[in-house]
Amino acid sequence: MSELLTTAASVSTNPDAWVSTVRTSWQTSGHRLTEPRTRVLRRIATYDAPFSAEQLYADLQGDEPPPGRATVYRVLEQLHEAGWLARMHPAGADVGYVATWPGHLHHLICTSCGKVVAFEGCGMSPLLEQLSRQTDFAIDGHLVQIYGRCAHCQVET
Repeated sequence: MSELLTTAASVSTNPDAWVSTVRTSWQTSGHRLTEPRTRVLRRIATYDAPFSAEQLYADLQGDEPPPGRATVYRVLEQLHEAGWLARMHPAGADVGYVATWPGHLHHLICTSCGKVVAFEGCGMSPLLEQLSRQTDFAIDGHLVQIYGRCAHCQVET
């Protein structure tokens, strides 16, 4: 397995770098870069655990003026499509998002604190090829999320 990468932590450790890189990417691809969208990006970069669209919208209501709900949802969808957000499916919880860097990543999710650790290299290719041959199924992609407790939460309990 390749080196482990922290997704949410690395973005929240240096949120300005993530926001700046996303802004540059958006400018290059022709997306409008408005102040409300920039505020959404900045807020996303501060989360350490998966967040929902409604949580993000609620957290932005203290801004003046607050971005509209449609702006928040549109930004989330654009970021997800471009690989800047990963959708999380925490056990027993609604779908959430974490800020990430584009690329083929899978995730470890702490069931105690919600911390997310992304890792590259899943070794799924041979299994997917075998499944494709056995089932005559054209596999387009896959999602791996592993649940457990992070080192900090293991010590706490």
